[in-house]
Amino acid sequence: MNIERIDTTSDFEYILRDDLLSLSQEKQGPLHIALPGGRSVSPLMRALLSLPEETLGRTHLYLVDERLEGERNEDTLREAGLQAALDQGTTLSVVSEGNILSEDPFDRLYLGVGEDGHIASLFPGSWPSDTEAQTMIVKDSPKPPKKRVTLSWQGFLTLAKEAKIYLIFLGEGKREALTRLLSGKEDAHTLPCSFFVHHPFHGTIIVTDLREDTP
Repeated sequence: MNIERIDTTSDFEYILRDDLLSLSQEKQGPLHIALPGGRSVSPLMRALLSLPEETLGRTHLYLVDERLEGERNEDTLREAGLQAALDQGTTLSVVSEGNILSEDPFDRLYLGVGEDGHIASLFPGSWPSDTEAQTMIVKDSPKPPKKRVTLSWQGFLTLAKEAKIYLIFLGEGKREALTRLLSGKEDAHTLPCSFFVHHPFHGTIIVTDLREDTP
């Protein structure tokens, strides 16, 4: 995977905006963009809202993990500006128990990486999985809340195999996970984000040295 090192959230937003503009120019028809919950969402939503209305009108967003207790990731998206995009024709699908998330492959997949290397709600110890379903329930997450629903490993293999993937390491607290990833010594069982390195995906690692209180 390529690595892009940036200094500020503005740099991150510019990368996202340029990437989405390039995608909109390269592809006719619907744009299928998958995104996570968490603090990676705010710059992504700002980048999305900078796009022309015509592009927003053919953009379909997919939320790949959701909390089933407490504040929802969908609420975080709405607080970050999702409603303005929906008002201009963007559509949203949210991962849910027992349902497929998409019949269309993703064009882009943006994933924040946790301190322990988790992606979406796939935490250390969850790989491999015997489910063939696109989604799976997490009943005892090591990070609150305990109950979540997430795109499964199989779901990522199926929907993201042709996507351009961004693994996002925001903040000083993600340094150890990045170091472990770059060492190449671990697999998805102990470091879930390494799943995208050990399988034939097309990806870029975004790295900042921002502090944890960065908005």
